[in-house]
Amino acid sequence: MSETLKSNTILLGYGIFTIGNKTIALTRGGGKFTVEREYRKIEADGYPGAIKGNIVIDSSQAKLEVNQLTVVPEDFATYYPGLNVDTNTPGSVKITGDHTIKDTDYQDAVTWTGKTREGKPVKITVKNAINLENIDWEMQDKSEVINKLTYEACFTEGELETEPWEIEWGVATE
Repeated sequence: MSETLKSNTILLGYGIFTIGNKTIALTRGGGKFTVEREYRKIEADGYPGAIKGNIVIDSSQAKLEVNQLTVVPEDFATYYPGLNVDTNTPGSVKITGDHTIKDTDYQDAVTWTGKTREGKPVKITVKNAINLENIDWEMQDKSEVINKLTYEACFTEGELETEPWEIEWGVATE
């Protein structure tokens, strides 16, 4: 059997989610990484179907989803754009909306760090990321609230050809 097909190369589903170098939270239901792409086949008269070299990527959107179980109120403006977090009253946190998305609402790097079955590290990063999920909490008897965060990677104007996400296999983790 080929070395690359052994079961110890399986990517395990548990890991740590961070914003910058700060752990986001405990999770329930983990998270999800997706890259949604729109492909377009360039068609021309006489082509019987797709032609090699005539398929282009029109758009690409990378997302890192987190099902957050523990919530740190002081960090709420990191989780959602357009919020103010007031900690001026000792022992109290007041969160209000300000209806403005600021540059600080974009996170330089949101990551998931996990490993393969053989213990090699794997790190997924979405860059210039913003969570555009609504605050949508289900309050149910005999259950905890799960705060869903979906960080979307954003291109920068100077780097439209480089997609703002990466997967690193076997890198040293902090």
